[in-house]
Amino acid sequence: MEQKPMVVEVKSVLQQGLSLFSHMMKTVDQLEPGQALIVKSPFNPRPLLSQMRRRGYQVSQERVGKLLVTTFLPGGLGRDHVTPPARAATAAIAGPETFLDNRGLVPPEPMQRTLAQLEAAPVGAVLVIRNDRVPVFLLAQLDEGGYPYETQAQADDSAVVRILKSH
Repeated sequence: MEQKPMVVEVKSVLQQGLSLFSHMMKTVDQLEPGQALIVKSPFNPRPLLSQMRRRGYQVSQERVGKLLVTTFLPGGLGRDHVTPPARAATAAIAGPETFLDNRGLVPPEPMQRTLAQLEAAPVGAVLVIRNDRVPVFLLAQLDEGGYPYETQAQADDSAVVRILKSH
């Protein structure tokens, strides 16, 4: 029996004053194995696309009026999908750790500090950062650079991100 997809209307999430990325990650964690996710948004949810591809979902998008409808299908079940790039994102995030607390800083300083620390770190090291929120723009840069990472949204909407200096 096929499961009904979970549908998220971004506008209603924003109207409730919720942290969009944290809400989406909690929603993704609630998906049943094999369940699809449909996101209706007035903008392209690039950080979510990146996260879902890392989790093995296939992505298709369609413009419907003013909304962009993004469908995430587990494990390549769709016919019109974008294949996720092969990358080292599945590598274990383990190694000597360095901690960086970015809380209380104004963007773009947290991202600049993190990227500078990552550049200075030796290959095999793990940079553990703490931010006031999930650093969605940093995550996109890490994906583009091929750096494996793990993100843990905290109950207070802050985030802990563990980044492996893989190259």
